[in-house]
Amino acid sequence: MPRRRAVLSLVAGVTAVVSGCGESPETTDEGFGLTTTGAQGAPGEGVGVDLTARGVGLVTYRVDALPATWQVTQGEFDPQPTSVRESYPPAYRWEPAVSSVVGTLIVAIPDGASQGDYSLPVEARAGDTDETAVSTAIITVEGPTTPPARTESAR
Repeated sequence: MPRRRAVLSLVAGVTAVVSGCGESPETTDEGFGLTTTGAQGAPGEGVGVDLTARGVGLVTYRVDALPATWQVTQGEFDPQPTSVRESYPPAYRWEPAVSSVVGTLIVAIPDGASQGDYSLPVEARAGDTDETAVSTAIITVEGPTTPPARTESAR
């Protein structure tokens, strides 16, 4: 029986170590993540890119993927960030990290924008770790890019 008792002790010890070394809910695959939705619009319109983040401490986006004349601004967030780093792009921070954030980024499609798909990578950072997630929202520009030219009839 000593052998059985040793094996059970070993299994119990390994189980205790494994269960005690798990990450906090903010940094596990189930507790941390980011999703975004795409948007469609025409030149001259503003469209909303919705995001949902779990176990998040920071959210930002990458404007280098968009044409230089496009602007992205903060829409509504629930809960509101506890601070915002005033830069472009800004960084929205929640301290302490929150279990769930839903929000919207407003993308202004400039007049004259060409039809097609444009990418807006959104990045989230988990709580107090360096773990990051990136979700790329696709903004589809539809409709005319310039007003039709007026032609005069010959008389």
